[in-house]
Amino acid sequence: MEEKDIVSSRAYRLVAPKKFEEVVLQHTIGTDQVVVQPNLASICHADTRYYTGQRRKEALQKKLPMALFHEGIGYVVKSDDKSLVKGQRVVIVPNIPARRLKKNTISNNYSSNTRPMKDNYLPDSVFLGSGYDGIGQQYLVLPTENVIPIPHNVPDKIAVLTELSSVSLHAANNVCDYFGSGKVAVFGDGPVGYLTAATLHHVFDIPKDSLLVFGAMVERLAYFDFATTHLVHDFNFREEADVVAVMECTGGAFSKNAINQAIELIEPQGKITLMGVSEERVPINTREVLEKGLTVYGSSRSTDKEFRTLMNAFQNQAYRDTLEKLVPEQNELIRSAMDLEKAMDKATQNKSWRKTFLSFEWN
Repeated sequence: MEEKDIVSSRAYRLVAPKKFEEVVLQHTIGTDQVVVQPNLASICHADTRYYTGQRRKEALQKKLPMALFHEGIGYVVKSDDKSLVKGQRVVIVPNIPARRLKKNTISNNYSSNTRPMKDNYLPDSVFLGSGYDGIGQQYLVLPTENVIPIPHNVPDKIAVLTELSSVSLHAANNVCDYFGSGKVAVFGDGPVGYLTAATLHHVFDIPKDSLLVFGAMVERLAYFDFATTHLVHDFNFREEADVVAVMECTGGAFSKNAINQAIELIEPQGKITLMGVSEERVPINTREVLEKGLTVYGSSRSTDKEFRTLMNAFQNQAYRDTLEKLVPEQNELIRSAMDLEKAMDKATQNKSWRKTFLSFEWN
């Protein structure tokens, strides 16, 4: 790293599907910014879609070359903020608000819109690993609010799950006013569905008999021991009563079935939150949406607020025990672009339910 206000950062940039190249990026340190060295990242399904070229061609052309990854933690290297000292462990908030981007200074102009908008929905905000160089680099220069201290009793393997958990928390906050008035259902037995159900149980205290999880694989549903689980192909959705809120966490080709099953399942004037991402348009039963007077929310990403909430929530040992079921038996060691390609190839071929963690060694 150079002195003064410039940081030279080695970065593993994806330049084409299945091809990383190591380059050196130059970052300017602006007002109220912190330099962080990432040491641990978790691979998201979005990362594998970029790596395998499953994103639309125009999206790949627009966003590459780019350093991937947005789920990660690191150590403070340089900071003028007294609350963030050198060597401190921190979790990285990947959504950088538009108000922080112009000339690396704080701006009170959130957007050109006259109505207030949350940071994660501002069109001019940027997101690490999505058209903006992500965590797969030696140094990140981030606004102070994007760097959250990790409590001493929260291990790295739990802290690195904060970003994905924060997305679940943000989505749940949209409909939490209905919690306690009936049952809540989650569609999806993958990591997103699991973390969403875990958030509902441990953060919002929804008990097992009021938390339903629908999935397609018996062995995955077995992990959800804090919820009432059902196989989607064995369930009559119109016979279940008192479901007032649904979280859809499937995405892809399964979104169509999950959304329409949720519409059948939910009570009139219920709330459905969509979290699963699909590259294709998904047909839904609008007639029943109208007849039941349903509210359908789209929820994407999160803000630093959810990260801070989770740092407190992770003090709960039971919550940490639940999250640990997603932790892999070992991390992938990354010392070169070739190491990263091998790790990504392994991750795309691996059918394990657990996440894939990347341990970066930069020296």
